[in-house]
Amino acid sequence: MISPIEQVAAFGAVLEAIVLLPILLEFLGERRKRRHNVELSLEVTEVAGLDASLAGLDELLEDIRDLIDRARYPEAYAELSLGNEILIAGAALSGKKTLARRIAKDAKFDRIITVYNPRNTDALARAKYLARRARNKKVMLLLPRLDLINEREDEELVVELDALIEAISELSHALVVGTTCRYMPNGEIDNLFGIALTLPGAPIEASPQPPLLAETHRMLAGVAEFYLDRALHGGYRLADISRDGFIARVLMSATNPAQIEDLIVLCQTSAIYRQRIKETRDRQITSEILEIALRRVVVSPDEVRRV
Repeated sequence: MISPIEQVAAFGAVLEAIVLLPILLEFLGERRKRRHNVELSLEVTEVAGLDASLAGLDELLEDIRDLIDRARYPEAYAELSLGNEILIAGAALSGKKTLARRIAKDAKFDRIITVYNPRNTDALARAKYLARRARNKKVMLLLPRLDLINEREDEELVVELDALIEAISELSHALVVGTTCRYMPNGEIDNLFGIALTLPGAPIEASPQPPLLAETHRMLAGVAEFYLDRALHGGYRLADISRDGFIARVLMSATNPAQIEDLIVLCQTSAIYRQRIKETRDRQITSEILEIALRRVVVSPDEVRRV
């Protein structure tokens, strides 16, 4: 026989369940909705089955063979800690996603994890999990339409994207590629990526840059000297440009330390690639390589230049 105390306890449990039932149902409904939104926002594609024909962009593809080689053979570029994030800017329907898929195919990637809605933080978190879990697979994290993010209103989202891109780009088996229909040099989105590739006709917005103060210029010169000397001590050599000439050219365009580091890493990338394809015997950094690196990192708003 159930005692009165047990009856009261059972009655209380029933009342509690009745009170909590709507909350539980709401939680489960919200969970299903969020899972459904992730499924709509995120897609995992096997690269082997992709058709990534690039009509009219073959020359551009040839220009970035060093970047593709680095993505395909990361072990040959293991000494370089940066350069695994690429932002592709171009007008609508200009072939940005197709270019990203072609890079994945030529670099022999296994999968592309695409987050179609960059504002969906649940999808971003799921993409991070999938990329980090795929240790035996080479994966590209593709983030289309980053121009949908309002840099002023979505500050928290930009911070989360920064953390995601940094975490994924540090993986040797992963490459992060973003696309945008609106490109602002030195904007928040631009600063998330070390490399910017601008397709013909890419809409570039001017971003006012205040003149550098003398002390800032001296600081940037010190940064350039540090990274260049580190490269030279690491076995690279300047071919047709002097050390002072290299630093002076960098300071004509670069406006922050991150750009300078990206520039020199890209010079190193091209030097390694040219040695790998037997174009040079050693790791030479030429004035041509420097200009290519500048076009990939410091995009001028005055004119759209190819990569």
